[in-house]
Amino acid sequence: MGHRRVLVVDDDRDLCDLLSDFLSEEGYDVTRAYAGQDAIDSARASTPDAVLLDLLLPDVSGVAVGRALREAPSTRDVPIIIISGDRSALARGKLELHADSFLEKPFSLAAVQAALRDALGEHNSASGAF
Repeated sequence: MGHRRVLVVDDDRDLCDLLSDFLSEEGYDVTRAYAGQDAIDSARASTPDAVLLDLLLPDVSGVAVGRALREAPSTRDVPIIIISGDRSALARGKLELHADSFLEKPFSLAAVQAALRDALGEHNSASGAF
């Protein structure tokens, strides 16, 4: 079995890069998207195994990105983990996307790792803590 592919979507480039670098070190193949349409295009080009999705994006909302992923046959069942610092956006995303997990910013890298492992059904505990 190859590396699991994770799509990280956040317009905060520093956070997106931090998450991507961390997940790469954890053995995931990571694709970064700093905008909603880029995320949709990336998921269509290469189906990820999971998506970390910010809801407040500059072009297409994260909710719209999530809907596009849920409507496409190739990404319908891909786990979506919502990441957002906006509580009203989180509440809206919970209702509209039926996401697999939710992380409110700020969050720890350990929380990201745990949410991702849970979403992917990975239950091993061989990893460093942050």
